[in-house]
Amino acid sequence: MFLVRYILLLMFLVSSHAFGEDKPVSILAARIQGHIHPSICRAQDGTLIVVYKGANVLMCSRSLDQGATWSTPKAIATSATRPAVIREVKKYEVYPGTVDTLPDGRILVTWNYIADDKAKDGYYERALLYSISDDQGRSWSEQRLIGPADGKHLGAVRHNVLPWKGGRWLLPLRVGVPRLFEPATGELIAFPLVGPDGVQHEFQQIVQTAGGSLLAMGPVLLRSTDKGVHWKKVEGFPAVPDQRDNAEGRYLTTLSDGRVLVTWGRGQKNRGLTYNLSTDDGQTWETRRTVLLLPDTPVAARYYSARTIQVDGKHMGTVFMNRDGVHFLKVPLQRLDNAS
Repeated sequence: MFLVRYILLLMFLVSSHAFGEDKPVSILAARIQGHIHPSICRAQDGTLIVVYKGANVLMCSRSLDQGATWSTPKAIATSATRPAVIREVKKYEVYPGTVDTLPDGRILVTWNYIADDKAKDGYYERALLYSISDDQGRSWSEQRLIGPADGKHLGAVRHNVLPWKGGRWLLPLRVGVPRLFEPATGELIAFPLVGPDGVQHEFQQIVQTAGGSLLAMGPVLLRSTDKGVHWKKVEGFPAVPDQRDNAEGRYLTTLSDGRVLVTWGRGQKNRGLTYNLSTDDGQTWETRRTVLLLPDTPVAARYYSARTIQVDGKHMGTVFMNRDGVHFLKVPLQRLDNAS
C-alpha cells in the first residue's frame, strides 16, 4: 500500500513539474520604463540570445541552458555610437530593433539612432543600423547603415528580419513598403506586399514556414505560396486587433514540424501570455487551440513584447517585459498539443 501511494505521489510531482504553474526566469529584474522592447533568437549551437534597450545602448544576455539561467547583460557598445550620417544633437535615442540568426550562423542585431530635433527643421532622423556577431553574441562588429531610401532614413524594423535568397534580407519596416536589402552592395529594392483588397499595409511581420509558405501579419493575416507574388487573406485568425488594442504585440513563430504559433496579449490589461496554434502551415486557426499562461502576470504585450522561439523539439520559449523587468518563460509544446 505504501509503495502504491509513493508511486502515485511521484507521478503527481512529475506531472506538476511538467504541467503545473509556470515560473518565468528574470533576465533583468529591475523597474523599467520606455522602449525596452526585448527580442530573442536561437543560435545554431543552441545558445539563446536576448537583446533589449538599456540606457541608450542595446544590452545582450545569453543562455547556454535553454533559458534556465542567463548571463549578466552586457552593452553592445557599437549601438551607442552616433553614425556619421546623423548630425550631432543634444537629445538622441537608441531605439531597439530585433536580433536574428542568419543562415550562415551569424547573429544580426538591428536598431535606430534617432536625432530628436524635429522642432528645428521638421525632420525626425531615424537611421537604421546593424551589427553582426560571429560568436553567438559575445562580441559585435562595427555598426553599418541600411539606407537611406528616397532621401530619408528607413526608420524602425520592429519585426524580425527574414533571410532571403541570394544573401539578401527582407526588412519589414514600420513605415512604408517592405524592402529587400543586399548587405554586400547596400542595394535596397521595394517588396510590395498587397492582399486581395489591393491595400499595401505597413508594419507587417513576415515569416517563412517550414513548408515554404510566407505569412504576413498586419491588420489581417496574409499567406503566399509563390514567394510573395500573390497573397490570400487567412480567415478566422484569432489574434486580430480591436478598437482597444492595435495588437502590435502579436508575434508569429514558425515551428520545425510545419506548425505555426502566434503569441499575443489582448485588450488593455494584458495579463498573461496567449498562444494559438495552426497545424496546417498557417491556413486555418481555431479558437479551441488557444492557451493562456501566467494569467495573473502583467505582460506589456501591446508594446512589442512577448516574442516566442522554438527552443528544441519539445519546447518553446517566450521573452516578455513588464514594469519589473525582462523575463523568459520556457513552455513544453505539449501544452499546446493538449489544447487541440
